[in-house]
Amino acid sequence: MQGPAEIWLLAADSFEATLNQVGEDQWPAPTGCGEWTVRELVDHALFWQCNLASVVGAQVTPEDGWDAIKAAVAGQFEDPSVLDGTIEAGPMTGMPKHQAMGLATADVLVHGWDLARAIGADDTLPAAAVEAVQMGLAQAPPEMIRNPQVFGPIVEVPADASAQDKLIGFVG
Repeated sequence: MQGPAEIWLLAADSFEATLNQVGEDQWPAPTGCGEWTVRELVDHALFWQCNLASVVGAQVTPEDGWDAIKAAVAGQFEDPSVLDGTIEAGPMTGMPKHQAMGLATADVLVHGWDLARAIGADDTLPAAAVEAVQMGLAQAPPEMIRNPQVFGPIVEVPADASAQDKLIGFVG
């Protein structure tokens, strides 16, 4: 199995491929994420990826744009110890860095799916990223992921649903 950095890069590449397909007329379009438009969904994803960037020691803002955020995070992964230890400040203080990275990976992966659905693009996610995110979320404390700021209630899917559909159902 691939490591956390490789899984994040798979998810980030998938998100980027979909982001690059957004047409100018699609930014105000609705998404399946509550009241969010495509623009608001992308802004949310950029914000949370900037949080990951700060966890791994990179300094970027959503205004820097996706390319800068992705490059900053990916550049930090050259140091294998970047995910050692816990977060020392902010709303995730005390959380292991590798766990925060797992949440950021889940966020960019699932919101890539949301974005694809909103713009009518292919919503197929990388299988290795789906598997890794499922495993990570299964180990996360429910109180950490079952709140309106993270994931919604589980949506039931058929027992024979694909791994991707099971993940999407799990995150609500």
